[in-house]
Amino acid sequence: MASKRPTTGDYMIFRPKNVGLLQILGLLIFKRSLARQKGIEISGSTDLKGTDPWVVALTLLIQKVLSAISTPLAWVGRIAEYILNLVALNGGILGLIWHIITVSVVFPKPDAANYRSFIGHIDGRLELYKSNSLIQYFPLMDTPTNIGDINILDLTMMAAKVAYENAAYVQNAVTNHWKMHFVGFFNCWNKFLEQNATQAYIFCNKAEDADLIVLAFRGTEPFNAQDWSTDVDLSWLFTGKMGNVHLGFLKALGLQDEKNFLKGFPKDYNSAPDKPVAYYALREQLRSLIQQHKNAKIVVTGHSLGGALAAIFPALLSFHNENDILSSMYGALTYGQPRVGDALFGTYIETIVRLKHYRMVYRYDIVPRVPFDLPPVALFKHFGTCIYYNGWYNGQVVTEAPNANYFDPMYVIPVYWSAWSDLFKALFLGATQGRDFKESFTSIIYRLFGLIIPGVAFHSPRDYVNGGRLAKIADKIMV
Repeated sequence: MASKRPTTGDYMIFRPKNVGLLQILGLLIFKRSLARQKGIEISGSTDLKGTDPWVVALTLLIQKVLSAISTPLAWVGRIAEYILNLVALNGGILGLIWHIITVSVVFPKPDAANYRSFIGHIDGRLELYKSNSLIQYFPLMDTPTNIGDINILDLTMMAAKVAYENAAYVQNAVTNHWKMHFVGFFNCWNKFLEQNATQAYIFCNKAEDADLIVLAFRGTEPFNAQDWSTDVDLSWLFTGKMGNVHLGFLKALGLQDEKNFLKGFPKDYNSAPDKPVAYYALREQLRSLIQQHKNAKIVVTGHSLGGALAAIFPALLSFHNENDILSSMYGALTYGQPRVGDALFGTYIETIVRLKHYRMVYRYDIVPRVPFDLPPVALFKHFGTCIYYNGWYNGQVVTEAPNANYFDPMYVIPVYWSAWSDLFKALFLGATQGRDFKESFTSIIYRLFGLIIPGVAFHSPRDYVNGGRLAKIADKIMV
């Protein structure tokens, strides 16, 4: 991510499809020049001298593996989701057997309001939490003053979690469970993936004279290898005054030119009706809503990749001088968000955009620790206020979560100990904290998988919901 003199058009693009495993090994063993690697495309002024090749090799290797397992992983996900829904809709295993005997099996429909994603089976909770005061549990949060008794932390995490579901499920959650006004579900086009790969939805707390408008982005889907590959990608594009920004996340929001930001994100863009572009479609909807709800505040949220999009979206509004929308915006609350840009981008958010940005991290969740922050090739930095959950009961404000790049050998024992601890405590959480916290069978299985790769298990939205509802957060900034 280093550059001698950044200019418009500077970029570094990882292309794992163009490099083989032997070339990746050669990069590690012979420390070949990165500029000559087929798997990396860089602009002429980008300087990679002094770069340790292991971080590049590791990133390319992870992306190669994800690409290789992409299709079977997707099929495993589809089959697992269908079976889970089949069992759930028929009243469990015994219920399914009875329905088979009586020839009355209820077959799942993926676009129905009662069809849940894998995430939805890990955590099927839909009701908002009203038991605790946000002021008590999050004393540092400067919340909007006009939203009544809405617990903004719980609402945004639930909104981020529900974003993984289909449009009918989302509308049912907003309308019938949260008793709020559903505005719309957006299924947006990614030019580079050539598919509708970016999903988001918008709702208001009331249909008339709303106080709160929430925009929630869908995050990294568990069985979508492309999503995981995007999270770890080191590719970036220089944007000018905003610094270097993660290329994959820009593409998800609607970038049209991967090598030139000004061409890639013009102020206005007319897309085909069947291929809406996320940034422009969502911006237009928000512009309409603030005209209808004069006093409303906008909150942007998302979990995982969705958190990354939520972090970048306000910056794009600022870049295009969308002051009418920005003046109505409170800020962003993200959960398990990956890094999205360099230090200059963080400075731009904090000094130019000047909106609230709260970033929640649960234990050793792997996603907030990627893309790597390892100079000079990887200079991705976090920004905003970081709330670190060291389990479900304790949280604190930190400048940076521990184990910044995840693969630090010093943290091997704490990482695995935390995974075992969460699994054990989860078995009894329903008994100690009430039925609302009882773990689902799917969640327990997911935690067992976490004993192999703990960083993935810690990424579960369920833990972020639990942390937001149970943790008392220290009102002291910890270094």
